[in-house]
Amino acid sequence: MIKGIGAVMVILAGGGWGMLQAAKIEECYRQMRYLRKLIFRIRSEIRYSRQVLPEAFLHVGSEAQEPYKMWLLSLCERLTKRQGTSLAGIWEEETRKYLAETGIPQDMMESLIRLGSELGTIDIEMQVRTLDLYLEQMEQKMEDMRTEQKERIRLYQCVGVTGGIFLAIILL
Repeated sequence: MIKGIGAVMVILAGGGWGMLQAAKIEECYRQMRYLRKLIFRIRSEIRYSRQVLPEAFLHVGSEAQEPYKMWLLSLCERLTKRQGTSLAGIWEEETRKYLAETGIPQDMMESLIRLGSELGTIDIEMQVRTLDLYLEQMEQKMEDMRTEQKERIRLYQCVGVTGGIFLAIILL
């Protein structure tokens, strides 16, 4: 009886691990979608409202979710007070500080950091084009993630359950 209960617990633990890994994949995609939305809003603030970067960060950041809210508001504050060497330096520091734990893939995080080095030193149209290019890269990455996502979720769930069954058999 106790061995049977233990076997069921091991199988459930394996299945739970698979579900947890699948949830991480879904959260990563959700974070990418939200970041895309924020970048698009920053683009709109720059293009249509003719806002300078600190003001665009303030407007978008005041309505954003955490940790993006703190990221954008901190960027606004430091740029307004001229704390730091350049926009690129401030952007990189704040991005690494606030967005490191969001689950955004590393290659997209590096691309986001490079985006900061291309903003602020050019005219409005070039800033908009730079943001458009970043949004295109993001769309491509999200499309790739979308095609892999279903397969990887199913794989993690199957591996979790079958690994649990395998361990239960070995332990019995």
